[in-house]
Amino acid sequence: MPGNTYVFNNPFFVLAQNSTTAVPEALNYSNPIPPPTGDEATDAFPPEPELDEEADEALPTTDPPPPPTDNSTVNEANEKFDAARKAFYNGDYAKAQELVEQGIQVLPSDATLHEFRALTLFAQKKYKEAAATLYAVLWAGPGWNKDTMTTLYPDWNTYTQQLRALESYVKAHPDEAYAHFLLAYHYLVVGSMDQAIAQLKEVIRLDPKDQLSASLVKALTQHENDSQ
Repeated sequence: MPGNTYVFNNPFFVLAQNSTTAVPEALNYSNPIPPPTGDEATDAFPPEPELDEEADEALPTTDPPPPPTDNSTVNEANEKFDAARKAFYNGDYAKAQELVEQGIQVLPSDATLHEFRALTLFAQKKYKEAAATLYAVLWAGPGWNKDTMTTLYPDWNTYTQQLRALESYVKAHPDEAYAHFLLAYHYLVVGSMDQAIAQLKEVIRLDPKDQLSASLVKALTQHENDSQ
C-alpha cells in the first residue's frame, strides 16, 4: 500500500451525480476504510475463513466459533459474516452481499468484511463495484490468498469459472482500468504474480496517476527479484 505519503483517491468509485439513493458512509469508497476504534482493536474482528485440512470438504458447513468477546458490535458483525459466507457457499451471491453489507454497517473498520463484499460483487459480475471495494481493501493492506479463497466455494471449479468470465470481460473491455485492477487482484489470489503485475501495468497505462497500482507493481517486482 502507498502509505501515509499519498492522498487516498479511489479512481473506480464514482458517486452517481443524480442518484436518489444515498450511499451509506460505510460503503463510500471515495474514502479509505476507517481504522478500528480502541475497543475494536482489542476485540476480535470476524475471523478470515480457515481451511480445515481434516475435513472432507474445503469449507465445513459449521464454522469454528469466533474468539469470545463481550463486544456486542463485534458479535453482531460475526453473525452477519457467518450468514453471508453460508449464503455465498450455497451460490446465493446477492443474499451474501446483502448480509455482509449489514455487517459492514455494524463494523466498517474491518477490511475482511469489505474484501468479502468485493467477492460477492465479483461473483455477480459487478466488476466496477468490486474493483472500487478492493481498491480500498488493498490500500489498507494485503488481500487474501488461494488457501483463503478455497474455503469460500463448494469447489474450486466454481471460482475458476468466475475468473475465466472476468478474463473474457477484460479482453472485451481492454480500456477499462477497473477490470484490469480486479483481474490483477484475482491473479494475486491464485499466485500468478507475473500476470498480476502485467494487469497492474495496464491500469497504470490507462491511469498514470494511480498511486496504489504503481506501489503494488513496485512491491511485487521487488518480491519477484528477491525470489530469484
